[in-house]
Amino acid sequence: MIAREVGSSPIETVTLLAILLLPIAPAVMLFAHLSDALAAESIARHSLRAAILQAEDTTEVAGFISESVQTLGSSWQKSAEHRFVCDPCEAGGLAMLEVQVGNAVALQVAGLEPK
Repeated sequence: MIAREVGSSPIETVTLLAILLLPIAPAVMLFAHLSDALAAESIARHSLRAAILQAEDTTEVAGFISESVQTLGSSWQKSAEHRFVCDPCEAGGLAMLEVQVGNAVALQVAGLEPK
């Protein structure tokens, strides 16, 4: 008795490709989330640090923050939104910067020292 193979090559190919490519989607989504988280952390840390070092007076920090977030966001090729809180915005106070990139949120806090 001769064994005959009966089947459809296109259907088998599509099924095999679907099984092999199925794990790729979660990996790509994980990479996108990790990329957003890394960008948010980096933008928050470097923007707050740069703004505090550039500002001659503590009242200038907010302007430098906005400029730094835009510059760093474009260098990461990400759309970054931020919220800056400085209470009290004087020597000895705390400056807090929250940056959101996609679903990732990063928070950076720094103390303001007298110059």
